[in-house]
Amino acid sequence: MPALIVKQHYSAAELASYALSSVPTTRAALRVKAERERWPFVEVAGQGGIRREYTPPPSVLKEISDKAMKSVVAAVEPRRIKVGPENQIPLIATESQALVADARKGVLLALQTLMNRSGYAMKKAARVMLEMAQSGEANPQLVAMLKAARDGRGRQSPDGLPSVRSLIRFVEYDRSSALTPRHRGRDMSVPDWAPTFLGYYQKPEKPTVEHAYRMFATEWAASQAGGMPSIWQVRRFLDKVGKVTLEMGRMGSHEIKSIKPFIRRTFDTLLPSDVYTADGHRFDAEVQHPLHGQPFRPEITSVLDVATRRAVGWSVGLAESAFAVLDALRDAVVNGGIPAILYVDNGSGYKNELMTDAGTGLMARLGTEMINSLPYNSQARGIIERSHKTIWVNAAKQLPGYIGHDMDRQAKLNTFKLSRKAIKAQKAGETVAMPLIGWPGFVEFCKLKVDEYNNSPHRSLAKITDPTTGRRRHMSPNEAWELAVAKGFEPHTVPDDELRPLFRPQVLRTVHRGEIEVFGNRYASKYLEEFHTDQMRIGYDIHDPEKVWVYDPDGRFVCTAELNGNSRSYIAPSVTDRARDKRLDAKIKRLDVKHDTALRERHGAPALENMESVHIPGFINMTRDELARSRQAPLVDVTEVNFTDVEVVAAQPIVPDAPEWSVPNTPQERWDEWQRMELEGELQDRSEKQKRWRQTYQATPEFRMYQRKCA
Repeated sequence: MPALIVKQHYSAAELASYALSSVPTTRAALRVKAERERWPFVEVAGQGGIRREYTPPPSVLKEISDKAMKSVVAAVEPRRIKVGPENQIPLIATESQALVADARKGVLLALQTLMNRSGYAMKKAARVMLEMAQSGEANPQLVAMLKAARDGRGRQSPDGLPSVRSLIRFVEYDRSSALTPRHRGRDMSVPDWAPTFLGYYQKPEKPTVEHAYRMFATEWAASQAGGMPSIWQVRRFLDKVGKVTLEMGRMGSHEIKSIKPFIRRTFDTLLPSDVYTADGHRFDAEVQHPLHGQPFRPEITSVLDVATRRAVGWSVGLAESAFAVLDALRDAVVNGGIPAILYVDNGSGYKNELMTDAGTGLMARLGTEMINSLPYNSQARGIIERSHKTIWVNAAKQLPGYIGHDMDRQAKLNTFKLSRKAIKAQKAGETVAMPLIGWPGFVEFCKLKVDEYNNSPHRSLAKITDPTTGRRRHMSPNEAWELAVAKGFEPHTVPDDELRPLFRPQVLRTVHRGEIEVFGNRYASKYLEEFHTDQMRIGYDIHDPEKVWVYDPDGRFVCTAELNGNSRSYIAPSVTDRARDKRLDAKIKRLDVKHDTALRERHGAPALENMESVHIPGFINMTRDELARSRQAPLVDVTEVNFTDVEVVAAQPIVPDAPEWSVPNTPQERWDEWQRMELEGELQDRSEKQKRWRQTYQATPEFRMYQRKCA
């Protein structure tokens, strides 16, 4: 069956060949039906003379259209299409092909006009037209169309005009809707060596064509599979392969998305606070740490409203955490209201019990639905990802501690040396200015940058006329938000008395005898007496560990539990204080006695000043006068002493102190030492160190090993 063509007039042969259900399938029967139902027709001059072309009823035209559509759909139904000359997807004609087709249409229109006016047959009219063109009697425009319409593949005529046979062939082309000349395209067949070469080229290392060709040539020559292609043949083949198909294997599933088609999302129907998107960003510049002043890179969490692109909340933390996200959401709710949807990634700052728990999670208490994007699909969160560069990367480049990837390496190294040199100087006590911005100044700097972003034109927003300059420009996020408010938008805000309890993190804990344990601390309240063994929701403040807030499972506030609220002193403080005072008084009296004794020693009072006699048993018994006279007597002459009367006592040898005992160094010495102690038993006096070692040594694997050997 020939291809179905949707047009206004059809010949009987064409309608019969289409095999339609509403018309006969033979030309004679179809002509009878057309005459009986009086179908409109036009007379068309053909190769065999004048013939009729009918205008079928609307029902027949609809059947032709539906059948043609089904045939087109059937042609592209298979998903896998082999690339080859026989089933190559038809491409749009080139500009030169379109010019030739237009010229042929003009020539056929002129030929038809000539036939209608002169009554000549087609062949005679074509001959007359060419003769007039050759003699210069024809219109110059017609001559130009004849020259443009000829087929370049035929023989070249001296005047550049087509032949009569070519004009007749144009009529045949027109009947089959093939006026556009065929274009000899590139050979799209896949050579035998292509899969082997692509195995070396499509690798994640992304080798060059030359490098892949060298490895391929070695294998192809060893396999003796056929003729070796040149590198220029390889390059010509790669030029024929699609760009995405060529990068398969060289790019991963995440990277290749950057060259594939994508979905551009619209936000025209969104209202402010319908969708918030949040993400963390590690700042590309070093600042001073708020606790110790050392250089570090803070973590910034931003929250953007999708409808207006307004930065409704942000937070700066020491590292990415759930509490940094909590603080950014608190700021967003204060400035923009409670969102209906929070669109975030799959990071740990969002997928945790603090955010997602059905009973105590922040999303459940806010009534917000959190949607996580697919893994490795950062393009889906392009709004928040692009804002990082617009706000924070550009802000980091304005600070002296910028260390981004595009920073000059030498300048980055110089800044690093200056900051570390200042740290060493400050540790040494020297006064040196730190080249990095301090924490309070950095927080204020971030606030200014967010305000600057919200007041700057955003190219994704609608255009307005600037009231100052009178020129057209895009709206800023703040202007888009104010426009929505002017149209009647009201954010879902939270009263001040509910804001702090709402953003306190909550955990589930069981009450036991009026006590609750949270993060190792005990909190108690007398109002929890009747809630023994009940599970309660406990709200806590990360900055104030002195108390917690207790709620029942339905969220009703019960009481405030104090840290160690049921703790009492072991003994009454008054009794303890009285005992401490008594102990200190006794200590002071003892110190006073020592103080008086030390003062008497300083003045040097004689020890025998008031004594009438001196009596030391076994040594002396004298009065004061006898003692005074003995002091004036001459010294005894040693030569007059009779040493025979002196009792000689044998001198005792001086025994040096025994060296302090130490643990032996080698395993054998330790085992021998333990055996010696075991033999001596308890008769030998030992130090505490020896006793303690003897007890601990018996529990070691070394002792058990020697014990088994000697058993």
